[in-house]
Amino acid sequence: MNRNINTFISLLLLFSSCTDAPVVKHETYFSISTFMNHEIKQHQTTKTRLIKVVTRDHKSETKEITVSNWEHELKPFFESDIDKPAWHLAYDCDTVKTDSLLQIVYVANDPKAPVRRMQIDYFQDQIQRIDIQFEKNNPWFSLKRKLIYQRDIGYQISGEQNMVLSDPSLFEINVKFIH
Repeated sequence: MNRNINTFISLLLLFSSCTDAPVVKHETYFSISTFMNHEIKQHQTTKTRLIKVVTRDHKSETKEITVSNWEHELKPFFESDIDKPAWHLAYDCDTVKTDSLLQIVYVANDPKAPVRRMQIDYFQDQIQRIDIQFEKNNPWFSLKRKLIYQRDIGYQISGEQNMVLSDPSLFEINVKFIH
């Protein structure tokens, strides 16, 4: 009898501890890494080449290149991914929709979030343009970048980098895709 009571109490405790715990909803944001990985596959399939104009401190250089490492080429965009656990609830989101256009804008509400603003423009359910404002600061270094990616057209990255004991450095990269 004592054994049956112990078994009953054990089963009761087991089932009572299996109650549904409250589910914590995780806010998900647009994943630029997922989008960029998809774009990389497209560029590799179509063997996309680039016409790249790099300007640093008012000196420009233009090259036509074949990309061997797309992840490296698009690294600043990957660094701008806001869909990470560290930025959970760090952004406010606003959406505007018309018949064929959709615009989603994320604005940082956390001063530590390096992506200050991200805008994704869709046309007929396809991403057409991504516009990012990125800022990173510490006591010795600051970086401000504006990144624009236009599907099937190209991308631009411009900004300013400041380091202690150095002059500010301005840069701009303009890339056109050649299919």
